[in-house]
Amino acid sequence: MFTPLAATAAASLPVLLVWAGAVDIVTRSIPNAVVLLLAACFVVFAAAAGIDIAQLIAHVLCALAVLIGGFVLFSESWIGGGDAKLLAGAALWFGFDNILPFLAWVALAGGAIALAFLSANIVRDQLGVASPRPATIPYGAAIAAGALAVLPDWLAAF
Repeated sequence: MFTPLAATAAASLPVLLVWAGAVDIVTRSIPNAVVLLLAACFVVFAAAAGIDIAQLIAHVLCALAVLIGGFVLFSESWIGGGDAKLLAGAALWFGFDNILPFLAWVALAGGAIALAFLSANIVRDQLGVASPRPATIPYGAAIAAGALAVLPDWLAAF
């Protein structure tokens, strides 16, 4: 059972993810403050929930592996730098136990968002309406959606 502090820290996860996704949709950027808050709230959660040091190290290693993979994708211009950092920040919470479902849901959400934006751009082009933004995909929204899809399984593990 969560302590009140652990529950409060855990509740910050969906709030911060939705915030990051919404900001990414509007501005096509993800504030570093959101990623730092994700990490800080995880540390508070880990301490309050009594996560042992081995588990904590595993979560950090998972986040580092995802960060490295994210920056490989960034170097190929497949995702933005903020997306890579947000993906790693969320991976910190999910750890190796839930990383594959998380990444699968992120990929599915990313595909759905990409199709929606491509469709909107096609309709806009056919109507002769200028696009208000560059034709980039706000992948922060996909990361948030993927994390929210896996969140119940993650919470059940505790």
